Amino acid sequence: MEQTIHRFRSVATALAVAALGAALAWLLLGRPATGIDDADIFFAYARNLAEGHGMVYNVGGERVEGFTSLLWTLVCAGFFRLFDAVEKPLFLLNVLLGTATLTACLRRTDRPGRFLLLLAAVPGWFAWCQATLMETGLWCLLATLSVLAAAEQRGRRLALLLPLLALARPESMLWGGWLLLLLAWRSGLRTALLPAATFGAALLALLLFRLGYFGYPLPNTYYAKVSPDLPTNLWNGGAYLAGYLFLNPAVLFAAIAHAGLLVQWRRRDALSVSIALGLLPGLFIPVLVGGDHFGAFRFYQPVWPLLALLAIRAWRPARPLPPPIQWAALATLCLAGWLPFPSTARMAHEFRIAREGRSTGEAFATMFQDLEQWPTVSTITAGGIKYAYPGTVLDLMGLNSTEMAHAPGPRTGYKNHTAFNNALFYAWKPDILLCGDSAEFDALVLKGLHEEPRFRLAYSKCTLHRNGRAVTAWYANDFLMRLPDEVAVR
Repeated sequence: MEQTIHRFRSVATALAVAALGAALAWLLLGRPATGIDDADIFFAYARNLAEGHGMVYNVGGERVEGFTSLLWTLVCAGFFRLFDAVEKPLFLLNVLLGTATLTACLRRTDRPGRFLLLLAAVPGWFAWCQATLMETGLWCLLATLSVLAAAEQRGRRLALLLPLLALARPESMLWGGWLLLLLAWRSGLRTALLPAATFGAALLALLLFRLGYFGYPLPNTYYAKVSPDLPTNLWNGGAYLAGYLFLNPAVLFAAIAHAGLLVQWRRRDALSVSIALGLLPGLFIPVLVGGDHFGAFRFYQPVWPLLALLAIRAWRPARPLPPPIQWAALATLCLAGWLPFPSTARMAHEFRIAREGRSTGEAFATMFQDLEQWPTVSTITAGGIKYAYPGTVLDLMGLNSTEMAHAPGPRTGYKNHTAFNNALFYAWKPDILLCGDSAEFDALVLKGLHEEPRFRLAYSKCTLHRNGRAVTAWYANDFLMRLPDEVAVR
């Protein structure tokens, strides 16, 4: 009975921390009504799947894996079958996923209060794992449980988790292999046979599904974002890791504890050392791929709960500090993480992009509702507009287009925005090219398209007024000529 009460208190406490942290992050991010723009890409695929159109970006278009998590897409599709609007239900789901993650960590520490206060010192974890409505919270839970299963030599549990891990993120191939090696090192090859078999079967099934359904062995997002320049990736990835470590004092404290466990592993408890080893893929894969362009270090947030757990488990100073001083130090770390968050996270604009994309998509839907055929819209930010616009949307960054993702050309420039091919744009001949907030950014990722004489002859930048709505964009001249006479262009 006492053990049951203790477990209930742990779950309740974890839920309170996850919910309060998510709510505060949501407030500081401007109380967004949606997730970020990339979450809307998930939603576009999930809604099409739920409505019976298959895994397609445009209804009636090609099958393309323009999402980074097959598992999260399936989860979202299930929510679209249950709810008309999925944003609030998915937010609540992410809070529950965070609760499960924290509960798993709480069961591995004898100082739960200190752990939760240290964890709460990183608002980026709440922002990415709960508020963005991305797969980050699901990935965090699966990675946490998988590392703990390998560290605790639970082969059967790992055998159940690794197939889910394989469906959750592409980097699971490296994560799973490393955790199998860790399990074999801790408990022998025999214990690792079953999880190795289930993981291998899942990867093989996923490969065959991708080849049969999409025609490619890896997600389309890989081909759109891949950079063959390893030295540049390592340089950018090293800077990404350094930024994560030094921007928040709590992270630096936990990272030092993690390094200490690995350096003095013979003098530390075996479980802590095993968890520290299990986290290595989460720390070094982002370095290999060159980091990420999103704010608040998205790639590193899923490993934060275990890093915080290790820091508390390893916090055994030779001269123990009085409890009041320990609590004061952790509270200071927490304040140092939250106070600069609104100005340093660089995340609020991601929600704004989604909001404005949906608004533009809704405007186009009203403007062209009386036409026999929806005009084709090309864009750089492909989430919100596709979610709201029923016509064909062409993703110029290639995430949702196999043609653009596999188009030839140098993959240099702004991180994850290098796939654009000018020749393919002219082959597509979109009716509309959306403008971005920054002409400099547009020129960079579209490789000077706007300044080409061929483009200037074919497109005009203007504000089109129709059916009570207006949108400023680049419109194809022949498209404008096909519109009814009463249309006003300014």
